[in-house]
Amino acid sequence: MFRTHLLRSTLFSLIVLSSCLSSSFAQQRFSAGPRVGLNLSTFGMDAKGYTMRPGVTAGAFLMYSSLNHFGISGDLLYSQMGGKYSDGTTSFKQRVNYLEIPVALRYFLTLKGNFRPNLFFGPSLGIKLNAKQTNLVTSGVAYPTINNSDAFRPLDLGLIAGFQLNFKGLGDRQRFLIDARYRYGLSDITVDNNANINNSTITLTLGYGFGVGAEHPSRYRK
Repeated sequence: MFRTHLLRSTLFSLIVLSSCLSSSFAQQRFSAGPRVGLNLSTFGMDAKGYTMRPGVTAGAFLMYSSLNHFGISGDLLYSQMGGKYSDGTTSFKQRVNYLEIPVALRYFLTLKGNFRPNLFFGPSLGIKLNAKQTNLVTSGVAYPTINNSDAFRPLDLGLIAGFQLNFKGLGDRQRFLIDARYRYGLSDITVDNNANINNSTITLTLGYGFGVGAEHPSRYRK
């Protein structure tokens, strides 16, 4: 008798769970679009004498959000990082350009509506494209730009965390996205074994999302 009741309860639970999952997948929504913004970056850990240097970040994103509070997004970005160095005698600007691929888990503060702010957190992989040292001046003597890509490792793993303002756009299923995030590099980015140096970057971006694929049932439309 107990086994029969347990079997019935288990089957009922599986049916309910299956129904919820089917409903969730039926109500999912994807959006994609361009993203462009500003990086303020510097070097941390063992790096001394560096201050922030502005750079460009631009690319595209894909985001999934369901009818609950959670979502996920992935970006593909050209991202300029680096820093500005000065010790009173020597000064230069260092640029390291990456193909950055951040993946963020998002928590939406509202379930629906024209305004859906969200918090996000996740990993970010940087694939080095090139690196240059510019504006080098030592003891009043200026030197030409040098390509020092070999001084930096090919990959940089980091963590991002931030906040997004998500507004209704100009058309149906379109959204304005304003992101503010901080990226902390977990990797030593230089090949110098005598120093442990990471990237530290604040990023502000503006994006515009277009709904793609099936949308939510009409009673849930934003």
